[in-house]
Amino acid sequence: MQDLIQEDIGLFDLTTLGLEIGDKKGSMSFTSKHDCIICGIEYVKQILEYLSIEHKIYVKDGQSVKAKELLISCQSDASKLHKAWKISQNLLEYLSGISTYTYSMTKKAKEINPNIEIATTRKNFPNTKELMTKAVVCGGGTIHRLGLYDSILVFGNHLEFLKEKNELETKFISLKNKFGEKKIAVEVDDLNQANFFASLGADILQCEKMSFDELRMCVELKKLYPSLLVSATGGINLDNIEKYVKTGVDFIVTSSPYHAKPADIKVRMEALS
Repeated sequence: MQDLIQEDIGLFDLTTLGLEIGDKKGSMSFTSKHDCIICGIEYVKQILEYLSIEHKIYVKDGQSVKAKELLISCQSDASKLHKAWKISQNLLEYLSGISTYTYSMTKKAKEINPNIEIATTRKNFPNTKELMTKAVVCGGGTIHRLGLYDSILVFGNHLEFLKEKNELETKFISLKNKFGEKKIAVEVDDLNQANFFASLGADILQCEKMSFDELRMCVELKKLYPSLLVSATGGINLDNIEKYVKTGVDFIVTSSPYHAKPADIKVRMEALS
């Protein structure tokens, strides 16, 4: 948070300095303009504490808030309030937008299948992984993959280096043996590929941009391989998620929450006599 603050402040606040109002006392409040799932409260708290701004917090991350609901109130001198203002508002708006979108997707999906999960990818904007991950979780989603280090996912780009079938089979089985505690996921493009990797012992089939009919056929493979998990990915968003859930997949993999419209958070500042 210190780096985010410094990025905005730079050497000093030209406007507050030029108007000579930095020492004047004031209050600042943050209010939601519409219903949303709030996220970013803990980060704003860190900012206010770092700047030694007296504050009171009324909600917590992941909470459903109503329009016009007071989120945070604080008091300090104008110089500190202006330093905290925009970075705090930006965090609350962007993260709450992601949380609210994720919540909406999850709600739609679970109305059809209560056991399904919405999992987001590592396709987030660089250097925002912690922030976006927090927002997704606050919205009821889960994390499909944080990075290369936490899960095994075989892509077509990996298979480009294993064109010979016997070598591929040998390497795949070896992969399972090397990381016995890890599930092995494979991204597949069609039913034939799905059937092939299921027969080799893949734990998860990540079905990329398949038709709904083909997805259903991949789900049918679970009858032959009871421990197999099947996910759908590729272009899944709030508008079409219900169709994908109805295919019977175990979970949805998506990056659409990262592109959600920011929430609208009102900031009001007042001078104190």
